[in-house]
Amino acid sequence: MEDKGHVLARYPGVVALILLKLDSLEEINTFSLVAHRYIALRQYKALRDHLRWLRAKAYMATRKLWDVPKEKTTYLLCLAAVTRHGLALRYVPEGHRDRALCLAAVTQTGYALGDVPEEHRDRMLCLVAVSGAGVALRYVPKEHRDRPLCLAAVTQTGHALGDVPKEHQDRMLRLTAVTWTGYALAYIPAAHRDRMLCLAAVTRHGLALRYVPEEHRDRALCLAAVTHRVGALRWVPARHREQVEADVGRNRKRRRLV
Repeated sequence: MEDKGHVLARYPGVVALILLKLDSLEEINTFSLVAHRYIALRQYKALRDHLRWLRAKAYMATRKLWDVPKEKTTYLLCLAAVTRHGLALRYVPEGHRDRALCLAAVTQTGYALGDVPEEHRDRMLCLVAVSGAGVALRYVPKEHRDRPLCLAAVTQTGHALGDVPKEHQDRMLRLTAVTWTGYALAYIPAAHRDRMLCLAAVTRHGLALRYVPEEHRDRALCLAAVTHRVGALRWVPARHREQVEADVGRNRKRRRLV
């Protein structure tokens, strides 16, 4: 795959530096969610291939523990492995998975919570996990999914909203989610998708317009969506499409003149 020189030559400065620093699966997955904001569309396909290679490399690093004979898999070796790559916890023998080792794993990456034994998934350990990887909320026992823990998860990533119990999905939590990612609008019941939430969502991700109720797809909101991502035009109602296209064209001309 691409070496350091090729990465620096192919991608914009900031993106290249980030790619060279990515190490854990958590870092790679987080960057893949926001990468499209920092790179031209024509380069994005190559970037996705590079991220796929990085994921495979990070995953194989976790398998090194799997290759160690069981009689040589000591507690200290397992602790060193999960401290470097939390997902290596899945290859740790059951007898070594105590709370301290599990805490080390979820501290390195919250995704490791899925391999933590049920008896060790207490509230503190779950909070550490979702603070580092919000989507780990799906592995949190239901009795620990209180509002503060759910808020910590959604603050880390709006995608965690889909695993938040309905009784904790208040307006503030929903707004936090769509502010992080407009696609979180899909997890909000249609009856609660008011105009302000929808506007925040499409301003963040224009393609989230597909989840906006018809009654909120006015000219201003559609313009905000298409301004962010021109592909959102397919979900603009026919009655506004011509005007929105004209508005987007005028805005582009103004930016070129500035």
